[in-house]
Formats: sequence, C-alpha cells, structure tokens
Amino acid sequence: MKKNKLDLILLIIFTVLALLINAYIVYHACLNGEQSTEASQGVIEVSEDVVNTISPGTINETNYASFATFIRKAFGHFGLFVISGLLTSLAVYFWIKDTKWYRFYLGIIISFLIGALIATTTEIIQLNVPNRSGEFIDVIIDSSGYLLGLGIVTLILFLIIRHQNKKQVNKE
Repeated sequence: MKKNKLDLILLIIFTVLALLINAYIVYHACLNGEQSTEASQGVIEVSEDVVNTISPGTINETNYASFATFIRKAFGHFGLFVISGLLTSLAVYFWIKDTKWYRFYLGIIISFLIGALIATTTEIIQLNVPNRSGEFIDVIIDSSGYLLGLGIVTLILFLIIRHQNKKQVNKE
C-alpha cells in the first residue's frame, strides 16, 4: 500500500531521529572512561546544583560519587534509552504500518529486539574500551528505559487505532 504524504514525512523524521539518538548512544559507549566521565560531568553538575538549590547541602563530598553514578545511570542509560524507545518504535511503526503483513504486535516485537540489541551491543563495546566496563545491570537499565519509551508509544498508538476503529464502526 502506498504511503500518504504525512506518513512519509513522519517516517523520515522518526527514522532520522532514531538513527541519530542510537548513533549518539553507540558513540558514547565507544568513549574511554575519562572521556565518558568528562561528557557526563555537565549533566552531573547541573543536577547537583538543582538538588542543592532545593535542599542545600544534600550533595556533598561524602555522597558525591554515588550521586554521580546515579545521574549517569538515570540520564545516560535510562533517559537516553527512553528517547531511543520512543523514536525507534515510532520509526518502526511508520515503516511497517502500511505493509500487507503489518500487525500491531509485530511492530512491538521488532522495536523491542532493536532496543535489546542496542543495549547489549553498547555494553559489549564497553568491555573493549579502556577504563570502561560492560555491565549486565546496565543492559537491564537500558532495556527498562527503552521499554518505557516503547510502552508510551504503544499505548498512544493503541488508543489512536482504537478511536479510529470506533469512528469507522459508527459510520457503518
């Protein structure tokens, strides 16, 4: 089935954005430990300032290292993978939605497999980068973030499709 103009535009936009965020994630997995720490330092400092503005003295020398690790995991793993899950699942949806073999659940499965592949690949890459370590817990955190993004898109698409089906039934 031929794609309409809006669907084609959305397909291109979501595909480009998904490729960009996933390339960004893989690029950062390739950075050595020092470069990775430097790249995340700005986010950690802003987060520290926000927390200490809300509750002065909360982040201090004794808990800074664990706070920095939490921020790296929350933003660098979970947060980036939420965005990846959102954009990649939308790209997959617009790629396959007009095909003869399209099924809603097939899009979910394809999207999930892409997310699991990226999460696993980035951690395997880190096993081979100086001063980095690939950790199974990070695969879990990455996959959880990706699943949240995928779940949000799935829920929205489910509601849209359901609404369209109800409108179609009411017309008949």
